Amino acid sequence: MKTMKITKFFLLLVFAVMISTFLTYLFYNSYVIENIIMLDMMVKVNDHFGLNADGDAIKFGMVMPGTSSERSITVNNSAVYPLRVIILKSGYIADWVRVSENNFILEGGEDKGIVFEVFAPEDAAFGNYSGKTKIIFKRTFFNE
Repeated sequence: MKTMKITKFFLLLVFAVMISTFLTYLFYNSYVIENIIMLDMMVKVNDHFGLNADGDAIKFGMVMPGTSSERSITVNNSAVYPLRVIILKSGYIADWVRVSENNFILEGGEDKGIVFEVFAPEDAAFGNYSGKTKIIFKRTFFNE
């Protein structure tokens, strides 16, 4: 009788460990952050247009109030498994910037061009404005 209780307890313990291991694996593969890229975003509002082709940040150049400018970047997944890409914006111009695509799956070995467009409001005062963008690459188990 006592041996049977020990056997049942041992089997229950093994089952709990197996379930815990599976759930940990599922969580790790579904939600673990693989990489984060931080980029500065900059725009100058002035009375004429100007370009800035530097590649060290997302620099929109010079725009007039009520106009827009675009810059594009390429994101790539050098892993053999899919990654979810999430783009977050912050800073003063975060609300001025639109992103062509966000919260998408990037297959292993795939590259994708993303367009960032800034629109300076009509009432924007002349000056330099900035923000940041965070590109998060998450490992995903489900491609939902």
